[in-house]
Amino acid sequence: MGETASVALAMLRALFEGAPATLDILALASNRSEARLRAIAKKEAWRAPDLAASAADLEKRLTLLSDRLIGELEKASREGEQMGAYDKARLDALSAMLRMVEKIGETARGPQSAREEQTRSDEEMAAALERIDARILELAEDLAGQIAEQMVIGKSAEKARAGD
Repeated sequence: MGETASVALAMLRALFEGAPATLDILALASNRSEARLRAIAKKEAWRAPDLAASAADLEKRLTLLSDRLIGELEKASREGEQMGAYDKARLDALSAMLRMVEKIGETARGPQSAREEQTRSDEEMAAALERIDARILELAEDLAGQIAEQMVIGKSAEKARAGD
């Protein structure tokens, strides 16, 4: 089985297992260019699936699909180790599918989710920096106390020598 056939079969499986029927997946599954499929869809007025209805469970479906693909990748890796040779076409197909799932997930999350994630990341960074600042202050106070102690001990020693 050639690489193109493996990719097409992998895309068909992804569709069967719940991946959304996007034009890029359909193009890979049908061995046609995405641009050509887009032109056909426009000419024939293909109706896109209701994304609002499926958006609610899309994240769950993508997670399940990713888990399955990772399992298949692990299985292919184990088989390759046992046989001493890896099935490149199969690994390439799985890799392409995982990239597609990741791309779909990024697209589905949209800019609002990206902003929320960035805000969360910024808040976590601010909290970490606050903890670092607090620790620096603790260390500085501790060091200042040690220096002051040494100065007192040093002055006491000087007085003791001067009194001798």
